Amino acid sequence: MTVYKPKDQARLLKDIAGGRFIAVLVYGADRGGVAELAERIARTHAGDPPQEVETITLDEATLKDDPGRLADEARALSMFGSRRLVRLRDAGDAAVSALEGLADLSPGDTLILITTGALKPTSRLRRLFEKGETFAAAPVYEDSARDIQRLIRETLEKEGLTAEPDALLALSQILGADRALSRMELEKLTLYCHGKNTVTLEDVRAICGDAAAHTLPDMMDACFTGDFAATTRLFAAITAEGTHPSALLAATASHLNRLKALALQVASGERPEEVVRRAQPPIFFARRDAMIRQLRLWPVERLEQAARAVLKAMEESRTRPEELANAIVERCLLSLAVQARRAGQ
Repeated sequence: MTVYKPKDQARLLKDIAGGRFIAVLVYGADRGGVAELAERIARTHAGDPPQEVETITLDEATLKDDPGRLADEARALSMFGSRRLVRLRDAGDAAVSALEGLADLSPGDTLILITTGALKPTSRLRRLFEKGETFAAAPVYEDSARDIQRLIRETLEKEGLTAEPDALLALSQILGADRALSRMELEKLTLYCHGKNTVTLEDVRAICGDAAAHTLPDMMDACFTGDFAATTRLFAAITAEGTHPSALLAATASHLNRLKALALQVASGERPEEVVRRAQPPIFFARRDAMIRQLRLWPVERLEQAARAVLKAMEESRTRPEELANAIVERCLLSLAVQARRAGQ
């Protein structure tokens, strides 16, 4: 089994530099994280010092129209005598037959780099890469609260900055659904704080004000407390800013996981107020009342049903054009908001 988990990424890059693989699959719900790792792989394949790389980009639709295209590109020689990179974006199980035909190839100057969203363990594409000796699978998981705080600290430290505890907590609540978007927000913040030593809560509110008004946590709170109108408004604002539908579902799944962990404590007899007060990592003070209300509206069994609905929406949206994916995600979130509203009546 050739699977490189996030903690194994340094080893993955070393093996790529050593020319071990024909193809590498990078997948996960965090589109920004997937894109970030894919770029590191592409740079590694270019060598050190970097060589000229001839890049060919394909997609699932191309393979459906021309099933042999991938094999042709994998076997082709570079027109310029350089290394080649064949990039296959948003791949699904339809790519499996094209990839199975490459089993006879030996690793060389051509690397096939495949990126896609979250894949179930039963996915044919994922299983093909996990069992192949010259294929490698590299899952990218959504950042945990600890990962987000580490990213914040590392980014600020590079600019000679530290963050006050309230500022760090506020940033942790705002960031995290997409690694690339998180980096963009932090870059704006460091530019704003240039010449300072410490980032304050006021700095975060000033530069991330628009983002804070339309943050995913705000939409999660609106959705799971049954505020149908706010869920609709925030969904429109977030998607208008360019957030991919998969990021919204990833944030919803993450919120459900955390809510379930807290709900289990309530089910054991603890008061919601105490559970929220002692939560680790801490819940931002402005969200505590909303989280207490959610724990009263969503018992464990109902949260498990919601998680199944989100998983179904993920599966449906992954194979659809972005316009339809947006509609599927919005329908899922509004359905959850309606359930919360009915539970509170």
